[in-house]
Amino acid sequence: MNDPNSRASEILRLPSRRRFLAAAAAAGCPCGLWAADDAAWKAAGRVGIPHAVIRMRSPNSALFGITPDETVEITFAEVLKVHGYCAGGAAFAFRMAQEAFRALYGERLPVRQGIQVKTSHHCCQAMALAYITGARGEFGAFRQQGDITLLPEAEKKTIFIDKPTGKSVTLHMHLNPHETFEPLFQKTMKDPKYAPEVQRALNEKIAEYFSAPAERLFDIQR
Repeated sequence: MNDPNSRASEILRLPSRRRFLAAAAAAGCPCGLWAADDAAWKAAGRVGIPHAVIRMRSPNSALFGITPDETVEITFAEVLKVHGYCAGGAAFAFRMAQEAFRALYGERLPVRQGIQVKTSHHCCQAMALAYITGARGEFGAFRQQGDITLLPEAEKKTIFIDKPTGKSVTLHMHLNPHETFEPLFQKTMKDPKYAPEVQRALNEKIAEYFSAPAERLFDIQR
């Protein structure tokens, strides 16, 4: 029987580049870019990326033959590619969308590009929400331009609006991940020896943002 702890120890003894590739393989990631939430990967000092999925409807994608049916899946790994390296902020935005959709739609699937977003996040989290919902600011698909707008940062809230009905839900954020990660990123960019500290913080906060009770992260007002 394969012992994952033994495998992790072997990986840790490898030179850094070989360690990275071996950890990616151990995590079942052929591209070496986005690892699953795998014990060996984390033991090798990397950040576990959960397989989290938001399912939505995209009627026009099916109508025009882009997808076999109306259902599309937005994964956390996809959001990270557009959001950037702060996986903590991406996880927070992803959970925000999950809770907003649950409040607005219940068991029904939300329609992508059928949602407006107003957010006081003036950062990559706004980009993550734009990707998930299909909302756009001053550029992008003509029908979605103006669907995401920025609120004053001091308001600390994000509003999701269903365009056909006008129904909305507001999430008042109890925290901002950038207050945790920006000092760590700045410190590590100056001195890479702090990278393990960043990786530990990312693993801890990603787990927290995905699993904590919603009321610990947000005050949700319908």
